[in-house]
Amino acid sequence: MNSIIEKINFKKIIIIYIIISIIIGIGLILFIGSKFQSKIEFIYNYHEISNEFEKNNYNLENIKNKINKISENSKDVVDILILNNENEIIYSSKKSEFAEQNKFILNKKNNTLNNYFINPNYNNITFKLNSKDELIINTILSNFDLEVKKEYEDEIFYETDFNKQEMYLLSYSLNNNTGEKIYFINQINPVVNGKEYIKIGLAIAIFLFMIYWVLLALYVYQDALKSKLSPYLWGGITLITNIAGLIVYIIYKKNNKICFKCGAVQNQRNIYCTYCGTKLDKTCSKCGATIFDKDEYCSKCGEKIKE
Repeated sequence: MNSIIEKINFKKIIIIYIIISIIIGIGLILFIGSKFQSKIEFIYNYHEISNEFEKNNYNLENIKNKINKISENSKDVVDILILNNENEIIYSSKKSEFAEQNKFILNKKNNTLNNYFINPNYNNITFKLNSKDELIINTILSNFDLEVKKEYEDEIFYETDFNKQEMYLLSYSLNNNTGEKIYFINQINPVVNGKEYIKIGLAIAIFLFMIYWVLLALYVYQDALKSKLSPYLWGGITLITNIAGLIVYIIYKKNNKICFKCGAVQNQRNIYCTYCGTKLDKTCSKCGATIFDKDEYCSKCGEKIKE
């Protein structure tokens, strides 16, 4: 078994495997990203608009243009409203039913968690406050919206005609200087088969990482075998600790001599290889002490070193 392992070029295999894994990883990211493209674009544009809107000298027309863009590109957007400090609607991107009223008022819904709100004019609609972190989660877990809806149903299942209640996700941005705000109102529209795509992607990524983990341990095992060290010890350490074990192994070899003929790891004090007998260092012709290339005299007996 060891004779077969010694012949395999694990270093080359690992390099090729890493390249292939990177290509597969990029392919998975592009594939899953394409399925979640509209949601990812919404988050990016939402953060861009929020960052600009929160500045004291924001350009309202520029923000409107960006809001129109995000409304056109996202199927989830029901409407995006800009309100003044008295909650009066000064702009609506989709001219929805919410824009028909002069003001957009939100009150906390009774008997539910604090992040559920209603508008007095639309008693059949509940708005679930969606934080920035939840927006990010929403792009990663395709069924997150459905879980939010189920959570809400657990709060109102006992009400009459609870199944006729609609729920929208609400995100917002504030300008503390002017008191104006932007409401991003989205409908629950999870990515079709999105959860399955993510599960498959994670399974492939874990599988690729496990193969890399084993290959690295086999590489250290093989190198320790050639270096006349304990392959089971060093291979086992690397299998358990992975890159940390590899670093410790490299440091250990660097702190010792390596026979240039047979590759065996030797103690720093060794003059001859204990496995093949090869002379590892130059020695003083008089006392036999180890000498180095730049030495002109022996450090032990003071003998002049002959060229």
